[in-house]
Amino acid sequence: MDYMLNLKNVDVSTLSTKEFKTFYDHSNRLWSALIEPVYDHVLSKRLIIIPDGVLGYFPFEILTKSSKDSEELDFKTMPYLLKEFPVSYSYSATLKYNPYFIKDRKSNDELIAFAPEYERTTENDSLSRDFHLVNLPNAEQEAVCIKDMWGGKVLTKEIATKSNFLKSAEKYNVLHLAMHTLINDTLPMYSKLVFSRPDSDTASNMLSTFEVYDLNLNAAMVTLSACNTGTGMLRTGEGIMSLARGFIYAGVPSIVMTLWEVQDKSGSELMIEYYKNLLDGDPKDIALQRAKLRMLDASPTAKTHPFYWSAYIITGDTQPLMSKIEIETWYALPVGVLIILLGVLFLREKKKRKH
Repeated sequence: MDYMLNLKNVDVSTLSTKEFKTFYDHSNRLWSALIEPVYDHVLSKRLIIIPDGVLGYFPFEILTKSSKDSEELDFKTMPYLLKEFPVSYSYSATLKYNPYFIKDRKSNDELIAFAPEYERTTENDSLSRDFHLVNLPNAEQEAVCIKDMWGGKVLTKEIATKSNFLKSAEKYNVLHLAMHTLINDTLPMYSKLVFSRPDSDTASNMLSTFEVYDLNLNAAMVTLSACNTGTGMLRTGEGIMSLARGFIYAGVPSIVMTLWEVQDKSGSELMIEYYKNLLDGDPKDIALQRAKLRMLDASPTAKTHPFYWSAYIITGDTQPLMSKIEIETWYALPVGVLIILLGVLFLREKKKRKH
């Protein structure tokens, strides 16, 4: 188990055939212990994992079935659990089915995305300098692309501030945060999401977990497209004290989060694919499964190690964000506008000919 929990520390540039075999052996052993006993009962099901203890740090999608052709497998072709089951997670059955989340959401707009910049540190911004926070070029592209698909609003660079987040967050149905995090394992309530700090803003650009607990959000989903947002200290009887957990207690029933430090480009590609699938009307767990499978299929073998795609998981509610009626309306609207425009042009031409 320790080997699998250290997946986040793997050096993918030095992987060898021997290391691949080690991964497969450990992953298959866990499949045999955790999945094999119930496999026949869960076939064709969507799995909900409520992990206990250190299993909360672990993406079950990377477990692998036994294969007669294991010598011919690689990270792209391995028989992952991902290929058979959509998977979601929850901290507890009580949270998963809590009636608190079944409420009338009064958000006014669809989506808001934040993609801060980190080169505008001030002389007093010692914390950012100490942690050598650098810009995430693909994060801005990710936020803009998702906004272009969904509509709504995107805040980037100097306007992606904590103060703008606090002013806007409760108005939106989907919150997408593509940014750095600072994880405090000793005092998990002081783990932070790092926003931009323009020169004119003297307030902190750090949103701590304890501040998230105090928010009252109406969003149906928050995507924490940042590093380590699902990790934190493990407390007996309470589970992992993460940034994501704070958003659940702020009233958000569905959180997309990460289990380790994600690679900027691959994480961005995965998230864009995920939102495309949501627009198709997929439930969230199936949308994320399809995005990961697409990434496995489209990436070169060297980029298919689970490090690149398995860090993103979804916890909580998995219902589709868009109903079939909304999807039909979404796609029918441009066609309707085009028909109206053609009709207007036709009437104008007809009128000209009469004169």
